[in-house]
Amino acid sequence: MKDTLPGRSRGRIGLLSARILIADDSLSSRELLRFILEDSGYEVIEAADGEQVIERTPIFNPHLVIVDLHMPKLDGWAVVIALRKLPSCKKTPIVALTAAPSDAVPEKMISAGFTDYLIKPIGPARLRQCIASLL
Repeated sequence: MKDTLPGRSRGRIGLLSARILIADDSLSSRELLRFILEDSGYEVIEAADGEQVIERTPIFNPHLVIVDLHMPKLDGWAVVIALRKLPSCKKTPIVALTAAPSDAVPEKMISAGFTDYLIKPIGPARLRQCIASLL
């Protein structure tokens, strides 16, 4: 996807910095996402697998969750189903992250409970645009 958004989001909800949970089994992907998001003013917590997402979400109470579809223990599809059962996550934006464009079927994503999706590799402007549109 071509990055078209000039400037960047400030990552703010009211006066507080927005909290974003990023989940990906790839350390390099998490590091890249963390760098972009923290540079944009967001508070970030990481998870390396689906079970960590389920454990950390009630503690961290994120404003937005980005979850890779292909992770160990619980994949992104199972994670979104589990998160949507939590009262605190019924309306939380959950963004699917995938390197497989064939996974990015909007109807399937929405029916599973995702709010939006991003296809790897992700440019900083596209990531910021997606998050700004959801927060």
